[in-house]
Amino acid sequence: MPILYIWTNYFWMMFCKITFISILFFLLANVGSAQRNAFENRNAPLIVVGITIEQLRPDYITRYWDSFQQGGFKRLINEGAFTLSARLDIHNINSSSVAASVYTGTYPAEHGIVANKWYRQLTGEYIHSYKNDYYLTLGSDSKVGNASANMLKAYTVGDALKQNSNFNSKVFSVSLTPGPAIFSAGHAADGAYWYDITSGNMISSSYYIDAFPDWIRLFNDKKIPDTYLEREWDLLLPKGSYKNKFNDDYILEKGYWNKWNTFPYSLPKLSTMAGSKYEVMCITPWGNRLIRDFAVQLIEREGLGNDEMPDLMAINFTSLGFANKWFGPVSTEMHDHYLRIDQDIASLLNYLDKKMGKDNYLVFLTASSTCDYGIEFMKEEMNFNAGEFSPQSAMALLKAYLHALYGPGEWLVGYNEEQVYLNHNLIDAKSKSLDEMQDKAALFLNQFEGIKAALPAHVIEKGNLDNPRFYAIENSYCVQRSGDIMLLLEEGWQPSYKYNEVDYSTYNQAPVIFFGSVVRPGEIVEPVEITDIAPTISRFLKILPPDNTRGKIIQSVFW
Repeated sequence: MPILYIWTNYFWMMFCKITFISILFFLLANVGSAQRNAFENRNAPLIVVGITIEQLRPDYITRYWDSFQQGGFKRLINEGAFTLSARLDIHNINSSSVAASVYTGTYPAEHGIVANKWYRQLTGEYIHSYKNDYYLTLGSDSKVGNASANMLKAYTVGDALKQNSNFNSKVFSVSLTPGPAIFSAGHAADGAYWYDITSGNMISSSYYIDAFPDWIRLFNDKKIPDTYLEREWDLLLPKGSYKNKFNDDYILEKGYWNKWNTFPYSLPKLSTMAGSKYEVMCITPWGNRLIRDFAVQLIEREGLGNDEMPDLMAINFTSLGFANKWFGPVSTEMHDHYLRIDQDIASLLNYLDKKMGKDNYLVFLTASSTCDYGIEFMKEEMNFNAGEFSPQSAMALLKAYLHALYGPGEWLVGYNEEQVYLNHNLIDAKSKSLDEMQDKAALFLNQFEGIKAALPAHVIEKGNLDNPRFYAIENSYCVQRSGDIMLLLEEGWQPSYKYNEVDYSTYNQAPVIFFGSVVRPGEIVEPVEITDIAPTISRFLKILPPDNTRGKIIQSVFW
């Protein structure tokens, strides 16, 4: 009897457990099915608006949080899905390479925009990432619009959207500078527009359009930059609201043209220092304001979001690069820039609310480049072993070293953006080993202070770098375009040229924010890379992502 009792209880417990598990699986399956159905039944947004900001550090959002208004960054964060630590593992962090990575969903190794320019061994000349004299400027008499996306080796989200919609969706981009406009638009866009620093006009290239739109001609005729350039740039808020440790006249701020570093700034006076007065628009917040206003006009005039086919609008804010070059991340000028771009974002969201309806649009925001603290600041304020790396001196010594090893000859033909180019034709003619010379040159450069690693191309090509510190190299090496040796500089070290200033950053974290009624709000806790944006946006649009996309869909942003 006890045995029968035990077995009866055992089978009863097993029956209950199996029943419970079955019911649980049934409920979970139905919940999952309901969530999938809810997503599948939801229409794609009428318009996706991508916002990229040059020189955007994630800590700017937290640092300036208390002084932001409610409708800009705060609204995006509080009502959207966000992470402040997306990885941006690119060897040369510049706005063209990053814009291409954001919109293709892959890194320079695949999309090919390894730098602003690169050396081409076959022809012995430097190739620019977007300049192309085969195509002509539309909107002015300058050559600023002689450009194309021909060097971009991958499709963008916009290209995929055009294909998936049978070319009924509309794709546009706007920027102050050509690179971000072109690489966020892609190949098949209906238009990419940028600012001409010689005329103050918004322009495009014949690569995108055959005839310049009349509405843009009328927009340019208003001479809006002239109105802005008659102004004074003063603090947006009372001086006490800028709770920086460092005063506005901080001694380590170089200031505009190494002369002016305190508010207020007379734009007519700054204009006297520029080659064209219209260049000054790019170094003040009014440059971003112009781009915002033009983007709103474009949405109106081109009828974006007016039918059932989703459209894409890429807006690139690029004025911040100049603020960092002359003032730095801790400056009052940078703070004021972000207060004003916060206003621009709030105004744009309000416009989309009224134009599209709150349930009918999707916005994403990220960085198109990042920025480091200045060398002197890191030395003086952070007691960090920072320094300047001189490419000119290093290349002179490398030339002498190769001359001593291999005899007379121009063994070194170029250096650009931390990439060394050897003379392949001479190496072949002299029957030398390219791999050996790459190794010798890399070993020599590895002895220089400030160089973290000098990696020969043949080692990178073999893909044996399985080391997180070299991800940026692997992600960026493109066999036809990258150098024979790729350099990584130590933290705190920056390249310094005798006559040219460079924007350089090794800071590889960026914010990523998704905003709209189709987005599940909250912090994204899973690891995110900048290349994850394109496939995630494609999922919202219910289209296949671009062919070469290597990023993953960020699942937690969906309901």
